[in-house]
Amino acid sequence: MSDRPRILLVGAGGYGRLYLDYLTTHDTGADLVAVCDIDSGLPDRLPAIRQNHIDFYPDLASFFARDRADLAILVSPVHFHTRMVLTCLEHGASVLCEKPLCLTREEALAMDEAARKAGRFLAVGYQLNYRRDVLALKKDLLVGRFGRPVRFSVYHGFRRGANYYARNNWAGRITCDGREVFDSPFTNACAHHFQMLTFLLGDAMDTACPLRDVQAELYRANPSIENYDIAALRFHTRDGIPLLYYTAHPIPSDCWGPRGVLEFENAVITYRGEVPVFQGRLKNGTPFDYHHVDPGCSMQKLLDAIHALQTGRAPVCGAKADLPHIQAVRMVQQNPIRPVRPDLVERVETQTDTFYYVKNLEQILERCAEQGALPAELGMQLD
Repeated sequence: MSDRPRILLVGAGGYGRLYLDYLTTHDTGADLVAVCDIDSGLPDRLPAIRQNHIDFYPDLASFFARDRADLAILVSPVHFHTRMVLTCLEHGASVLCEKPLCLTREEALAMDEAARKAGRFLAVGYQLNYRRDVLALKKDLLVGRFGRPVRFSVYHGFRRGANYYARNNWAGRITCDGREVFDSPFTNACAHHFQMLTFLLGDAMDTACPLRDVQAELYRANPSIENYDIAALRFHTRDGIPLLYYTAHPIPSDCWGPRGVLEFENAVITYRGEVPVFQGRLKNGTPFDYHHVDPGCSMQKLLDAIHALQTGRAPVCGAKADLPHIQAVRMVQQNPIRPVRPDLVERVETQTDTFYYVKNLEQILERCAEQGALPAELGMQLD
């Protein structure tokens, strides 16, 4: 492209502020030309919009009636994604859509096909998939460096209180205005690390591995929400590999984990931290890591999307990379949700928020992760 790509940001009041801040403080080789948001007061609260002469529109129809974009970044609720993605593609804009992309396989494939027909791309904002160390690890898995995968186990949680659930009308809900949202730590806040597991096991750089089944224990500690806020999950991939994932919101730690153990025939790889640092040991005792790989920046997904506009090659994380997680969300949601026993739940009020904690929950789920088990299997049912 001879001109600098034109970027449209849809939704700047929440997570979208990170995109707004980055695009207005870094020269990415592209220009943020407009923001769309239903909140008409946003330009008053976010000075960067006016200071950088960024146009503001209430909706996509208003924007596309007057302007054009090469890339649309969607940071909107999941139940609006499909319609917004298709609208942007119809108007010639490629799309970087924040997770989760959608909640049905049919919608994902329809969006993927629409992008193909439009000659544009659809990328999904699972930022771990864009990290260069994750991609280096995946390349090693594809060539069989560590042998057959045996078992993956990860736990990961964020503490979330009343403010989190009150920030919109869909947080913690199963449906919103008659539409599925399935909002939960597994679907949304803590989705990244499970999606990364399926991505690592995909049979190509832009795919993730299909799932065969799930055993799930779902619990609700916060009585004000509709969906579950604790999940202990055991999936099997199509090839029979166990993927164990434990996630929760009613915990005392601001961030719990993530802690991952990836077991192979000839190696064990571990990682800790929201920004994973992979370290491993081969069966013969030889240590290895990926410290030599520059992982890229915190907004690598954005930079890769801008680069894709110039090269014509779609980013590595598209709809195909999200299909197994979409499948997993629906599989999990079919299981019963059990209220946590009242004597295990503690309600704590701070000066700014109210939280529910489940006693010893982190330790219970960590023990489950170590043994590849669900709580009930270890005699630690929470209901």
